[in-house]
Amino acid sequence: MSAIYPLVMCGGVGMRLWPLSRLNTPKQFHRIGPDSSLTFFQATVERHGGEGFHAPYVSVGMRYEDVVRDQLAAIGRSAELMIEPTARRTGPAVLASAIAINERDPGALMAVLPSDHLIEGDFSGVLLKMRPPAADGRIVLFGIEPAYPEVGYGYIVDSGPSALYPGARDVSHFIEKPARPIAERLIAEGHAYWASGVSLFRVDVLMAEYQRLDPDTFAAVSEAVRNAGRKPGRTELCEAHFRRAHGEATESVVFEHSDKVLLAPAAISWSDVGSWRSLYEIGDKDGDGNVLSGHVVPVDTSNSYVRASSGRLVATVGVDNLAIVDTEDALLVTSLDRTQDVRMVLEALKSRGTAAGEVAEPLERPVRSGDGYGVYALDIRPGEVVALAPLKDEHRVLTVCAGAVELEGGSEIGRKWPGETVRVAAGSACRLRNGGGEPARLVEVRHAVTPVVPLGVPVQARPRMVSGGEAK
Repeated sequence: MSAIYPLVMCGGVGMRLWPLSRLNTPKQFHRIGPDSSLTFFQATVERHGGEGFHAPYVSVGMRYEDVVRDQLAAIGRSAELMIEPTARRTGPAVLASAIAINERDPGALMAVLPSDHLIEGDFSGVLLKMRPPAADGRIVLFGIEPAYPEVGYGYIVDSGPSALYPGARDVSHFIEKPARPIAERLIAEGHAYWASGVSLFRVDVLMAEYQRLDPDTFAAVSEAVRNAGRKPGRTELCEAHFRRAHGEATESVVFEHSDKVLLAPAAISWSDVGSWRSLYEIGDKDGDGNVLSGHVVPVDTSNSYVRASSGRLVATVGVDNLAIVDTEDALLVTSLDRTQDVRMVLEALKSRGTAAGEVAEPLERPVRSGDGYGVYALDIRPGEVVALAPLKDEHRVLTVCAGAVELEGGSEIGRKWPGETVRVAAGSACRLRNGGGEPARLVEVRHAVTPVVPLGVPVQARPRMVSGGEAK
């Protein structure tokens, strides 16, 4: 049986997990949990990296290309990167990879895999068992038996067992993000499954369905692949053609209108980690039904999710059914029943002209100062770029303690690793970019500009830097 090409989708931002997931640091590049060594993205690649699978394709925007490369290198994996020049939702990205794979391996099997889901169980085994129907030209959609009436998921309703493929079921219809009463009815009837977002098909079958259902997008994406910039391991789609594709999901364009779809129930533990409510549902609960993370003191608190990520103490008294998430620069408090509406906060911030996820100034925390020097700690989040403004009377020496940073501008360029230093002369600016998946921490020493002093002059007479950085 043919091996499967995994296509790992890395384009989402996961803004319903704000303030943890940001534009520069989407959830797929965060560690799964405090005790995990893998990020969501790395776990997805590892999960489908054994026998029966080819090396993966990764569909990613330019913003996150370096993060993807760093995280792949960290687990010793290689991949073919499909670079999206502009965001067009999942449909065009999936189609572009299908076309590229079909060029090298006509009629190959491809599995579409979101990079930000939490999965426990032998999902690879479930995929491999569904190769026969996919090889026969069916589009296999993987469904999860619902654990509760989630209103933020799509549902696949089945119409009974497949007569041809053991373990598969025929599809009746789709329901996208139903109201709670409808979700409760679907679960009570027992014929609906959460849509996992994972699918398996022959690449030429998807291409034919796109050509039938959305010929304009098929033509645009075909030209984007044909005119792509290519290097070993990297295909950058042509923006002029790619932007003409309709920005729709594969589900709405193809799956919901195709007679080739087939449902494969997957007996695994699954969550798309799409909201704080979903994290609460899968979390380990204490005796009062709370999921707690970080320095939290709950008093008379029940059925709540409390996450202290800032290092500060978070104390709660007399609360129930809340999600409380404290980060370094933002605090979210919401009812667990409204966590799908976190996007409304971002819309409100946008309307006020406030950035929802960018840090405009570097966060330099004073550590110590004395005669002629000042010491600061500088943290840079994954994907973040900070600009160090020029200092008129002070030189800077920065030492990388954790993570890695890329220098942009200034007298030095290139990547710096732990133990290496960056020197920024007085009057010079510097930009530091953290292109990895881990926070970068630097120690910055500033020292005053001093003239050359003859050896005979006492130290006390030399210029020194006092509090605030003024040389005297």
